[in-house]
Amino acid sequence: MSEKIVVGIDVSKAFSDICILSPNNDIIKRLKISNDINGMKSLIYVLEKVEDEYEDRAVIIMEATAHYHQILANFFRKHNYEVIVINPIQSGALKNINIRKIKSDKTDAYNIALLYRIKNYNETITHSDTINSIKKLCRQHKELTDEIVEHINRLIAFLDISFPDFKKLFTDLQGKTPLSLLEKYPTIQEVLSPENKQDILRLIKENSHKSSSYAEVKYEKLLKAAEKSIEVCIVSLSSAVLIQTTVRVIFSLQEALKAIDDEIKRLSLLDEKFHKEIVLLQSIPGVGEYTACVVLSELGDISNFSKPKELVAFFGLDPGVTQSGTYNRKNNKISKRGSPHVRSILHMLAKSNVYPNRNREYLNPVMRAYFEKKIAEKPYKVVMCAIMRKMVQIIFAVLRNQKSFELRTPEEHQKLIREKSKLVA
Repeated sequence: MSEKIVVGIDVSKAFSDICILSPNNDIIKRLKISNDINGMKSLIYVLEKVEDEYEDRAVIIMEATAHYHQILANFFRKHNYEVIVINPIQSGALKNINIRKIKSDKTDAYNIALLYRIKNYNETITHSDTINSIKKLCRQHKELTDEIVEHINRLIAFLDISFPDFKKLFTDLQGKTPLSLLEKYPTIQEVLSPENKQDILRLIKENSHKSSSYAEVKYEKLLKAAEKSIEVCIVSLSSAVLIQTTVRVIFSLQEALKAIDDEIKRLSLLDEKFHKEIVLLQSIPGVGEYTACVVLSELGDISNFSKPKELVAFFGLDPGVTQSGTYNRKNNKISKRGSPHVRSILHMLAKSNVYPNRNREYLNPVMRAYFEKKIAEKPYKVVMCAIMRKMVQIIFAVLRNQKSFELRTPEEHQKLIREKSKLVA
């Protein structure tokens, strides 16, 4: 038979709906299985009977549904089945195929099976275990960072009432020095107590890794801040405990974040090609090791993309298209179909390339010049999206050519292209 038996699987958290199509597109069987060993073995049992009847091997197609599909795909691949994992956006295109509006797990499983039959899908890119692990760690890194920011904001809210001038003395409350002080001396009264002076000096010196004279100066400023705040502060019975527990949560999150950072570095060294490309990406202004790991773990192998615009679309930075008849919308928004995590990283990267650093210097003067030209004509968000797309194009060129980034003006770039074309001719 020219056509295969197709098994469409609609995956949910605990259960999956199955639709098995015959080579003639007849529905052989519908069933529901639990996403555990018993459920998957029961589907194998059903498939073996169907395969004996039709004398052919089934192919399995399913959506990439969070992480729930992974265990099913892994199980059936171990049993020598061809497993195709697709993007849910593609299967969603068939949801309105019927005149009636029908949305159920049964119809979804059938639609997924039909996708294989009409060959209207692109298989989701699967990466090596190392790259997948780095991607998961990077995403967890983002979540922990967001949690730390959330608890820092909570700590600031407590200090606004109980010690208003503390945050003026320590601009970065995520530092070890301010957090250690707040953990041990959470109230103004404890800071002002003369008997705590030597211990406070020791805490400042040890955590800041600076001299005794620095600690003395910082302590005097701390006393003045406390004396100034005591006139307006509101100290409730719960203030000390709320501050101390929040600080301890921040410390634990920072410790977890460090463990993840260490593991990302360790895993990145296991894959020689991956590590080489991390080094290459760090030649781009504003790209650090973590940023490089995020971008690489999300895109995988650059050879999967033939043009820069494909990578732009993969990251969801391509403009959507709204056109019908004579109507053609001009102000289309970006598709946002890619990873929001990597878009967040690209946005920060774009800002670092067009805004001055602490030394009031521009990391990428060429990109800054482009920004100044465009911002005079277009809204800020539109310009930043254009900058992000340019950063993706640079990333694509560096990885494709396997060469470090070189800062060139547009004129220098065009001249280089002309010289290369002459050599080819």
